[in-house]
Amino acid sequence: MVFASVREFKTKATRFLRSREEVVITKYGKPIAVLSPVEEKSAGALLLGLRRVLKEAGISKMEMLDILGEVRKEVYRS
Repeated sequence: MVFASVREFKTKATRFLRSREEVVITKYGKPIAVLSPVEEKSAGALLLGLRRVLKEAGISKMEMLDILGEVRKEVYRS
């Protein structure tokens, strides 16, 4: 885990992204955000890909949330 001020992150963003390390971004010494790498086979990567596909299909954000809610019910029903 690396700590970086907003200014430092802005100037070195590419370097931080290439390192694939978790970065805690600070403002006036206080954490305000965490940037974490997405693992290729993680749930986060899957959801990001799904979001892109649904958006390209013209499905709205509310429709996406409804679909995810239905899937969640099915998963917990099993």
